[in-house]
Amino acid sequence: MGLVQRAVEAAGISTITLSPCWEYTRSAGVPRIAAIEHRFGRTMGRVGDAERQSEVLRATLDALMVIERPGDVVHLPFRWKRTPANAKRRKLEPPPIVGYLARRPWKLASFVRGDIPEPEET
Repeated sequence: MGLVQRAVEAAGISTITLSPCWEYTRSAGVPRIAAIEHRFGRTMGRVGDAERQSEVLRATLDALMVIERPGDVVHLPFRWKRTPANAKRRKLEPPPIVGYLARRPWKLASFVRGDIPEPEET
């Protein structure tokens, strides 16, 4: 991302990266960073939460206006809130290949060699 941003910046267009891991993002050499305390994959907020997503977008654009030096970071005031439903451990469903190999353990060696089976008909 940093390479693309530097090219866009060279054309005279300001850019900013919204990142939940700003230290890592900074190491890529991006010009500006808006740091946010949200989960990976949910940087803008929860799915369907248009109000929060709009707030994050506005705050990110505001940060773009105040950052003066390349490499500067603005920490946005958002925190990921855990709901009681999110706080409980959820049982993770294994990927389909696990079930396939459990039913056909003799296929494991060919799978490891890169012979990926075709999806099963349901």
